[in-house]
Amino acid sequence: MSKMMEGLNKVIEELKSDLGEALLSADIWHIKDAQGLAGHNQMPKATALFNEVTRVLGKTLSGSEYPGLGEYYTVHLDNNSMVIVLLFNDYQLGMTVDLSKTTMGLLMSVVMPKIQKMLEEALS
Repeated sequence: MSKMMEGLNKVIEELKSDLGEALLSADIWHIKDAQGLAGHNQMPKATALFNEVTRVLGKTLSGSEYPGLGEYYTVHLDNNSMVIVLLFNDYQLGMTVDLSKTTMGLLMSVVMPKIQKMLEEALS
C-alpha cells in the first residue's frame, strides 16, 4: 500500500476514533473520477453526487460575485445529521455525522482541524 493510501486510511481511523457512533459514513475521493479511496460505510452514489455538488457550487459562487468555495461546506439533513465535505487539493472527504451523538463544538473545533492537518500530511 502506498504512503498516501496509508495516510488516508489513518484519517478514516481517526474519524472513527474521535466521533465513534456519531460517524455514520465517510469517504475520501479524487475529484477526477469520484471513486472512493478510503472510507467507512462508504456510499458511492452519494460520493459521485457530492463531487458534482462541489463542482456546481464552486461554479455558482464564482459566477455570482461571491468569494470562492473555502475549505469545506456543510448540509444539515432532516434526520438531525450533517454532511460535511472537506476540500483539499484534488481530493474531497465527505462524512455524515449524527448530531445527536456529538457536538458541533467538538466537530468544528477539534475534529475538523485535526483531520485537515492529517489530510495535508497524507497528500504531501
